[in-house]
Amino acid sequence: MAEVTSEFELRQLLKAYRRGLISDELFEEQLREVRGATTANGDGPSQAAPARTYQVRDRSFASEREMVLHFLDEFRAGETFGGEVFALWYAVSPDPRVRGGLQVVREREAMHGKLLGARIVALGGKCQASLPEKFQTAARARLGSPTVGDAEKLADFVRRLPDVEAAVAPIRAVLAQIEEDCETRALLESILEDEMATVRWFHTTAAALA
Repeated sequence: MAEVTSEFELRQLLKAYRRGLISDELFEEQLREVRGATTANGDGPSQAAPARTYQVRDRSFASEREMVLHFLDEFRAGETFGGEVFALWYAVSPDPRVRGGLQVVREREAMHGKLLGARIVALGGKCQASLPEKFQTAARARLGSPTVGDAEKLADFVRRLPDVEAAVAPIRAVLAQIEEDCETRALLESILEDEMATVRWFHTTAAALA
């Protein structure tokens, strides 16, 4: 029973530390007390649980907040740019089926960028990520070109996003790690549904034009 109690105390202590509710000094002091209590009850020396790490693709973060801010900023940059280039595509598309869908897609992307940026600011972070300039230039040139057909542009997206679930896998991976920031979780869950709808539109419209 003493071992169970000490494990519970340790988990609570680590949670408070990750949230920034206690200082480094107080954390170390209370950690020694938990270890001492375990040893005094005859359970042997206690070891602190390994610090949890959070992942966004191949990058690791020491706290949920750091992970969330990094992901939101990268996501914001992509969605904001999406709103821009889909507007360029809309301006040169001759097909009403494509134009109608693009109006929704471009508005979704732009709105997501604004919502993600606002959430970053609310969390005390900064919007600073951007897509590589070479990628931006190439995307603007291709999607904004009146000589590249709608079917060809749609086929590009279908090739890059052949599966709806694979397309939203990075969002799901982050959602699976969020335990404390319920507001960000709810925001990302809603955006995820929009992203799935967008990918489905690409596939459906590409098939229709083919």
